[in-house]
Amino acid sequence: MPEAGGWIFLSYAGDDAFEASLLQYAVEHLLDDLHAKVWTYQRDQAHDQKAIAAKITSQIRQSRALIFLVSPKTLAFSPTQFMELAYADAFDIPIFVLLSHLTYAELLEGSAPPLLLQSQCNDAARWRDIVGQIRVRLTAVEQEP
Repeated sequence: MPEAGGWIFLSYAGDDAFEASLLQYAVEHLLDDLHAKVWTYQRDQAHDQKAIAAKITSQIRQSRALIFLVSPKTLAFSPTQFMELAYADAFDIPIFVLLSHLTYAELLEGSAPPLLLQSQCNDAARWRDIVGQIRVRLTAVEQEP
C-alpha cells in the first residue's frame, strides 16, 4: 500500500476498462504529491488468484475512497460493481460516483440499488471536481494524529 495517500478503489464495468484506465492515470497524476494510487481490477488484481472476491473486498476495506464509474454498461452487465459499492458503504469508505453516458434520472430507471444518492453523483465530465474532494479527504487523513 502507498505510504502517504493510500489506495483509491476504482469500480467500473469491464466494458468501461478503457475509460477507467484513463481516469486511473489522471487521478494518480493529480494526486502524485500525496502518493495516492488508484486500484483497478485490470491493472492490480492477480488474475491467477482464486479468491478474487476476497481480494477485492480486502482492497475496498483498505481504501481511503471509492470512485464508482457507472454507465449503461454497469446497469446492464455489472452486478459485481454494486457489491463493491455495498462493501464501501458497509466499511464506511467515502464514495464518489461518476455518471458516464447516464443521467441520475436514467440511473433511477435502471436496476441501480438505492445506495446511490443524487448528492453523490457527478457527471463524468466533472471528474476533476471529485479528485479535488478526494485530495481534501486524503490531506485531512494525513494530518490526523
